Amino acid sequence: MHPLRLSICTYNLWNDQRWPERERALREFLARFSPDVFGVQELCPATRDCIDSALSGHARVEDDFTGWHHQGNLWWRRDILEYVEHGAAEYGSHDPSRGLFWARLRRADTGATVVASTAHLSHTSRDEETATGQSPRVDQARATVAALAEIVAPGEPAWFMGDFNDPYHPSSILHAAGYSSCFADLALQPPPTFPALPTAARALDGHLSNSCYDWITANAHTRAIAAHSPHMFCGDLAPSDHWPIVAVYELGAGTS
Repeated sequence: MHPLRLSICTYNLWNDQRWPERERALREFLARFSPDVFGVQELCPATRDCIDSALSGHARVEDDFTGWHHQGNLWWRRDILEYVEHGAAEYGSHDPSRGLFWARLRRADTGATVVASTAHLSHTSRDEETATGQSPRVDQARATVAALAEIVAPGEPAWFMGDFNDPYHPSSILHAAGYSSCFADLALQPPPTFPALPTAARALDGHLSNSCYDWITANAHTRAIAAHSPHMFCGDLAPSDHWPIVAVYELGAGTS
């Protein structure tokens, strides 16, 4: 049996900023890349409905908790993966509607399960961090590692992706815990993912940063074979103020 290859994508969708102007760009991105597993942050009902329409062959988590409609969610291709269960774990966010959103999915080819998860760590601009210089993302990354240890079964392939709002500490903590980034696995330099200018419409004469805030990490039961950050425009608009990360992973037959 040939190994299964899955394309994984993480995307911060920028809530409803500059929407619906961005809708065409997001639809074009999804038509071109159509990821097998799609994890998002800063979701809102309008972008959720757009994704449902554009990825008609996909399913997503259905849950009444507001976070699944206004923060994050996961989509997957129905012909290769089927739903088993889902949850939202606590990781110390400043926003109670945020969580570590996860779904356990069953492979149609072998019956083995995988776990996909996503989260949005706190932004650097929060007053507490500005005043103290202390990053809440360090503790949030440690809590994420602890949550994943409870969620993921031994030997089960798993991905954790999202907007880490940090180019170093969370990915380093996850790496030490066995969740390495797709870039580390392939010995690639992480590309900048924020901001996506000019769509982000930030003042060009103000303070600017250009960093890799968005990450896909995976445990040792997966194998990354490609990774990039497509800087795709539609006309003069990108789909979001972030750039996405897209990676391809290979899985063996698996028995979990």
